[in-house]
Amino acid sequence: SSAPFIYALFDVGVSLQAVMVTVLDEMVDDQYEPSKDDVEEYAAWLGMDLPEDDELLWIAREGLMAPLPKPWKPCQTEDNDIFYFNFETGESTWDHPCDARYRHMYNGKKREKKDRKEKKMEKEKAEREREQRRPLLDVPN
Repeated sequence: SSAPFIYALFDVGVSLQAVMVTVLDEMVDDQYEPSKDDVEEYAAWLGMDLPEDDELLWIAREGLMAPLPKPWKPCQTEDNDIFYFNFETGESTWDHPCDARYRHMYNGKKREKKDRKEKKMEKEKAEREREQRRPLLDVPN
């Protein structure tokens, strides 16, 4: 069931425009499982480089399944566009309020992955240099 209509003022350049907005109830489906395409699309939107970042797809999957934090509510404009409104702060956003958290999580894991790869390469380089410095053993002929 939808909450009553509210009027919202949108800044459209020079003037404010009043629009009819419906406050929606978030319906959480415990059985919801995002499709592979949905996960990959959201992953790309978060900034993932596929297939290189395939092992981080769990972040995109989790993000798609994240419920709205309170006091955010989904709202729908007369044109059927969905946006999110925080009824405590008055803030509104077109992006799901959790998107920034999942983008930040992805960037952190990507940085960790890059750091691990660089450390591994440095270790391998040091091992090669040690091998090259090792004196040759005299082998009897």
